[in-house]
Amino acid sequence: MEDYDISFLLQGDGNLNLLTKYWHDPVFLISPYQRNLKDIFDPKDRDRITELARKAYSDVGTFICDDGFQILSPAVTISLCMMVKNHRIFVLGMNTGLVGNIGSGCGIRDVIHRFMGLIISTDRDLMTDNMEIIREQFEEIQKLNNQLVNIQRQLKKSNALLNQLNLDLNNRLVKDELTGLVSRYQYREEIEMAIAKDPRKFGIFTFLDLDRFKQVNDNFGHRAGDEYLKEFARRLKGLPFENFIAIRISGDEFGIYIHGYHKVREEEYREIWEKIQDHVLHKPIEIASQELEVLCSGGMAGYGIHTKNFFDLIEYADFAMYEAKNSKTDLFKIFNIDRYIQKKVSVR
Repeated sequence: MEDYDISFLLQGDGNLNLLTKYWHDPVFLISPYQRNLKDIFDPKDRDRITELARKAYSDVGTFICDDGFQILSPAVTISLCMMVKNHRIFVLGMNTGLVGNIGSGCGIRDVIHRFMGLIISTDRDLMTDNMEIIREQFEEIQKLNNQLVNIQRQLKKSNALLNQLNLDLNNRLVKDELTGLVSRYQYREEIEMAIAKDPRKFGIFTFLDLDRFKQVNDNFGHRAGDEYLKEFARRLKGLPFENFIAIRISGDEFGIYIHGYHKVREEEYREIWEKIQDHVLHKPIEIASQELEVLCSGGMAGYGIHTKNFFDLIEYADFAMYEAKNSKTDLFKIFNIDRYIQKKVSVR
């Protein structure tokens, strides 16, 4: 997978924690969750990166280069150059194939050396000792402010509520406790990870809302309602799609995200709904010796089609779902930007 042009310039501390990202191309090369230079690379290369940094720190101001380092995603082999000034390490990375053997003493190495020297001198001019002190003081103020906010929150809550919050914190990040689906606290990260694996492809988010679920709770009790939700989730997990994410968004709201489409037409949306009908809505759910029909409304929006923003994607699918719920003929709707804008304007 060497069809990516990779380049980045980063600044880190003595432990290679990332302090400044001057640029990284492509933009998905470094995620907010990768806070250390070594997190970007294959584990087998991390000792070599540490050793290269050690050499740079042992000979401050010297330009140190080596090649053959493999990035995790995309899986591309690059060259690295490092230089240390003022206790900061500056790291330049680019495709090995673009510059040949960058450590061989060729002309491109001298050009890059001068370029990094200019960046470092500029950074040194901006980051004076006073600026460092101001930064440290600001960070300390932030810490104190966070502590004050936490204390205020604790004073407002009872011990029982704190225990419940601790329990929620332990369980919420991965799976929904009742259904075993991806939880509402985690599904954004799961979807973003799926997109990052192949950002050039398209995806479809389907927002599902159970119809008449309140009647199940009212007529049979909340325990029966929980069993109804668990069976619905079990069927949702059994959908015949590859690499899809099944989510419980809230009480009776669910979601499905499928990524990897080369193109998305109306046929792709309809295929998803047909699979939902065949595998989720195809037969009643038996609760308390009663067979209860499974009814839900669905709305769909396309990643890379309607938007590339996560929050807009969910809102668009939710909007389409409510259109389906209010329709007398359609069980699902595909997002339409014109109707969405018209609705927003009318609300104002």
